[in-house]
Order: sequence, then C-alpha cells, then structure tokens
Amino acid sequence: MTNDGGSAFPICPPVDETGRSAVGYPFPEMGMRLRDWFAGQIAAGMAAHSGTAGVSFGPHDIAGRAYQVADALLKARELTHDE
Repeated sequence: MTNDGGSAFPICPPVDETGRSAVGYPFPEMGMRLRDWFAGQIAAGMAAHSGTAGVSFGPHDIAGRAYQVADALLKARELTHDE
C-alpha cells in the first residue's frame, strides 16, 4: 500500500467547553491526502516551467513524475521522522 502521508488539511469538529466534540459533528473531515497535495504542487511547478529552457512536459509526463516526486518526499519525511 502506498503511503499517502495522512491528511494534508484535516478539519476537526468543533469542541464544546469540556473539549468534547460538539453535537452534530461526530467525524472529523479528513481533507486531502498529503501525497495528492504534494503531487499537485509539483505538477503546478512542472506545468509552469514546461516549454522553458528547452524542456517540455506533456500531461502524462507531469502526472506520473509528480507522484514519483511526491512519493520520494513522503519517503524522505519518514526517514526524517524516524531519527
């Protein structure tokens, strides 16, 4: 199973004065996965620079490479957290 990095921007339910989840909000909103957020940021950068300096990326190049780099970022993050 691919490490997705967990939630990038989780939204926790509001809490009452005792610190318990407020009524009507039983589940946190997990939000986007960190892997997808990383890939989107990488894809945006690749798309912005495509066609410059003699480098051109097609949609499939960007999508595939963005997730490869996102996976590498998550792996580096695991190694950093393990130390």
